[in-house]
Amino acid sequence: MFLSTPAKIFHAICFSSIIFAGCSLWRSSDNSTAGFASEPKSEHPFVAREPEVFQAELVVRTGEVERRTFIARNGGMRRTDIDVGTDNHRAVLITDKEYLMYFKRMIFEERALSANAAAVYEPLTAHMLNARDYSSFREVKRDGSVIEFSARINGSENSEVLIYFDEKIGMPVKQEFYSIQEDGRTLQYAVELRDFRTDVDPELFKIPQNFRRQGRQ
Repeated sequence: MFLSTPAKIFHAICFSSIIFAGCSLWRSSDNSTAGFASEPKSEHPFVAREPEVFQAELVVRTGEVERRTFIARNGGMRRTDIDVGTDNHRAVLITDKEYLMYFKRMIFEERALSANAAAVYEPLTAHMLNARDYSSFREVKRDGSVIEFSARINGSENSEVLIYFDEKIGMPVKQEFYSIQEDGRTLQYAVELRDFRTDVDPELFKIPQNFRRQGRQ
């Protein structure tokens, strides 16, 4: 029953779990590869396409607890901020090099751009549906450009996922994960894109001037 282990599924849909594991991403081998499918599965009734230029906030909500991740892209440049609004706020920046920024300490680390950097750090929006073994889809309703689908994973009768796909931007904007019991269904957690924009400030892809390189005074 997949919803008995929500953390496992969250890691499957959210590439930022690489950083959640302890910011050990730079200590792993450069030969590692990201486990994402490159194209949506054929049974999907829609195709998710990530814009070349965009920014958005990804919010994972479990009960009353929210965890926020900021993602931005401008062509080959990418930025991902983890645990925004907390003392543990840090960010990965992919430009001419790979940078890891720690906001509380106002420091950053850098290294040469690795061959698989784009695959490892690619925002989840284009892949968040591909890492699942969906067995069925059913269109529930439409509200303007947003289509609501009900989906099952591995044919399970004990779980349901509601997917809200925005045709205007070409991406899912919300997913809700439910466990189903005899007395009804219970929301386990939700993943939502907020404040989606296709204009991105170029300053987002620069190291702040008041940050210092790790190891320097």
